[in-house]
Amino acid sequence: MPSLSPSPTRHTELVDQAVARLSPRWTTWTLQTIQHHSPMRLADINSALPWIGVHAMAQIVRRRQTSGLLDRPQFGVYDLTLLGRDARSVHRVLSDWHRTHLADDAASLAEAERVEDALGRLRGKGAIPLLHALAQYGPLPNGALRSEAALATGSFHYRITQLQTDRLITRTSPLSGRGSEYTLTSASRGLTPVYAELAEFARRALPAAARPDQHVATAQQAVRASAAVRRSPAAAAELFSHVSAPQPRVPAYVTALSHPSRTR
Repeated sequence: MPSLSPSPTRHTELVDQAVARLSPRWTTWTLQTIQHHSPMRLADINSALPWIGVHAMAQIVRRRQTSGLLDRPQFGVYDLTLLGRDARSVHRVLSDWHRTHLADDAASLAEAERVEDALGRLRGKGAIPLLHALAQYGPLPNGALRSEAALATGSFHYRITQLQTDRLITRTSPLSGRGSEYTLTSASRGLTPVYAELAEFARRALPAAARPDQHVATAQQAVRASAAVRRSPAAAAELFSHVSAPQPRVPAYVTALSHPSRTR
């Protein structure tokens, strides 16, 4: 029997975790360099990547060791862990996405730079939840989108501006107003295989005891779908499964009568 897909919320969390692990600057260059020449001494890594300073490279390999991507089999020598080698499939799909959707911006970039640029567009608090909300519920106005991403007003506007600059979202109207909504660009809609690869990478990074039970139903998914239906007039209830029906309001005097008396 095939395993069930994780809930949309859990899928978003896994993608966010993978981006956070893989997106720090020079991570892709470091992993791919060691992949081709492993194992490598720190001095040899520096020679292969001369534009990175000696002290900066020492910090990079230590942090990637902490994040589980690198191992140090002997003093001063680094090699990829199994998880670090698994990053290769993520790099490949990110590079393919970048070449397909952003080729006019960077026709001559190396693969590692394509990957780092793609991860840079997905990095940052709220980026993945915002893209996920638009992918699930379609065009959304400011308030509904900010609520879905659970961002403070300042953080929301900063991230929205950045995602527009990175050509991942756009306005349905060029001017800000009551009828203006945000929607995904064609490049962003092409991220589906990227999300799948990132989520799988994050699942492999989890210890066995922490891996989610794929067969547990999530009530939160139904609540979020119902909220999106209420907020977006263009959304139809039949698009979402298990949308909870609104409960009738109980008059205050009935509620008061149901409480026991506080006095004897």
